[in-house]
Amino acid sequence: MMYFHFKNKLFLFSILSFVVFLFILNYQTYASSCTVLKDKHFSFYERKMKELNIADPPYTVFNFSTEVSSDHDIIQDELEKKEKKAMRRFKYDLDEKRDRSSKMLDKLLSNAIDFF
Repeated sequence: MMYFHFKNKLFLFSILSFVVFLFILNYQTYASSCTVLKDKHFSFYERKMKELNIADPPYTVFNFSTEVSSDHDIIQDELEKKEKKAMRRFKYDLDEKRDRSSKMLDKLLSNAIDFF
């Protein structure tokens, strides 16, 4: 008799826990699917945006063009930096070669004067 009573309590507990589980699951799905805004005027708009999986704000051609132009500007800046660096290096190398060649020419001319 005691075993039967325990079985009923266990059965009632399992049904009650299952019902609570269903309530929690239902609340979680409702909370995740419905966005609650402080300003109620845009709730329909926000819900539709979420249903249609549209980015907020929508990614438009304007966004794309500004992103591309900013990327282009960044690339142009990097190219200009590299070009300036290359020009500095080229000028430095050119100055070094000019100095070396002038020293060689001076040495050659002094040797030629000594020879004659």
